[in-house]
Amino acid sequence: MKKIKSVAFRLLAKKDYYKQELKQKLLQKGFNENQIEKVLDELEEKGYINDDKLIQRHKELAIQKGKSPLYLRKKLYQKGISQLDFSYEEELEAALNLLRNKYKKQKKFYDVVKFLKNRGFSYSVIQEAANKFLNEEE
Repeated sequence: MKKIKSVAFRLLAKKDYYKQELKQKLLQKGFNENQIEKVLDELEEKGYINDDKLIQRHKELAIQKGKSPLYLRKKLYQKGISQLDFSYEEELEAALNLLRNKYKKQKKFYDVVKFLKNRGFSYSVIQEAANKFLNEEE
């Protein structure tokens, strides 16, 4: 058990891991699954692993970078996280951030809509973001 814990701490020192992600890493190293679960529960209890905080951090980064909820869900699913709540306002903010970073000059409504659609935003968000963005420029 001490060996598992020290390996887990070594991994966590380099970067934050989701519980499921860390479990996979430890399984790859050949440790017993039951012992891994006990160690992970202990690490979670002590606050070394916190999936909710990590999800929130990834969500904030995605909004800043203008990534859609669809993109973030896919990324997190690959890491073993299946639930993600993205509000309409957060999705709208992400879409506007993406548009502000991407377009420096006047664009047509159709181009903006197509651009956001191809990046996985919902239609209602696309419509509102496009209107807000194009009206900002005038």
